[in-house]
Amino acid sequence: LFYHKYEDVYDDNTIPACTVLVPAYNEGKHVYDTILSILDSDYPKSKLEIIAINDGSYDDTLKYLIEAQKLSSNIVVINLEKNQGKKHALYLGMKRAKSDFIATVDSDSIVEKNTLRKLLQPFIDSKIGAVAGTITGKRESTNIHVCLLDVMLIFGCEFLRKAQSVTGNVFCTPGALSCYRKSAIMPIIDEWLKQRFLGEDARIGEDRAIATLLLKNGYLIVHQDEAKAQTCLPQSYWGVCKMLLRWTRSDIRENILMAPFVISQFKQYSLRYIVLFFHWIFLFINMLLPVIFIPLGIYSLVVTDCITIQLSLYCFSSFIWSLIPAIVCYNEKKSLRKTIWAFAFGFYSLIGLSWLSIYALFTIKNSKWLTRERTLNVSKKCL
Repeated sequence: LFYHKYEDVYDDNTIPACTVLVPAYNEGKHVYDTILSILDSDYPKSKLEIIAINDGSYDDTLKYLIEAQKLSSNIVVINLEKNQGKKHALYLGMKRAKSDFIATVDSDSIVEKNTLRKLLQPFIDSKIGAVAGTITGKRESTNIHVCLLDVMLIFGCEFLRKAQSVTGNVFCTPGALSCYRKSAIMPIIDEWLKQRFLGEDARIGEDRAIATLLLKNGYLIVHQDEAKAQTCLPQSYWGVCKMLLRWTRSDIRENILMAPFVISQFKQYSLRYIVLFFHWIFLFINMLLPVIFIPLGIYSLVVTDCITIQLSLYCFSSFIWSLIPAIVCYNEKKSLRKTIWAFAFGFYSLIGLSWLSIYALFTIKNSKWLTRERTLNVSKKCL
């Protein structure tokens, strides 16, 4: 209710220089299209730098990066012979960046023409350390899983970040589209790169980890609704599970790591940190509910005298829960089609995805990316 969009405050003369990082691993032609969309933006070319990092790809990604480099002298290509992970690729790009502001765009994402300009607008406030953009599925994707995930992005990401943005407490700066104040991230990037969890290198959840460190250092993180990028989403059930499993593991980890900071700041009794505390609590509850209700649900089905009534109650409760994302989707997009998909997502998440929280909790140390594993067939689909 209280979220406001950030209006244009810069013209071509006053807008600051921006470096866009594009880390790529086995993306093929996708990365070429990504860079092309960045070059086609309405950001002043004299103030735009693009650093593309090939993270040890074994397909033709490097070839497409070299082709893209020919399009502009503003493009720098860093080639890593060995895959070292997205976090390391971003770290190298941040170290190399010349601008005062650094944006990140995933190598399978397409930015809209005004995206970069919109992404920089909130930085007029010197307290803001990072800005999160809006992510949607690519328009040409009509797969059922993509349509359902698009609802999740609207309700679970965009809507939630708008609420968090009101007090500058956005928990995640998505790698697909975010921007950082360089002076805010340079003091923390070594700590960010070397982050470990339960004795293991943390190779996933880099977007949540960097947001946590910025919040700890007192910076505001906001959401810019009008800065948009379309990205590839999984087109199969197991692809969805792999992506969400990685996200859930990183969410659980970061919520645990945030605990000392959130609890200590709560004692200041300021509105910002009280809101931060309750967002943190609600996210924890949301992830732990399946751990309680799935076993109870299975037990009730086993011991009940009437399974039909029990299943009907589950379906009814799922319908009631789905009213919330349905209303949100309609309010955000004014689309009856997306509203209908929101009801479908309620059943989809209950039946097909609720187990992920339990599995993520018991495999919390696993830092595999899952959607970028090496296969003999390197033809890239949207992952």
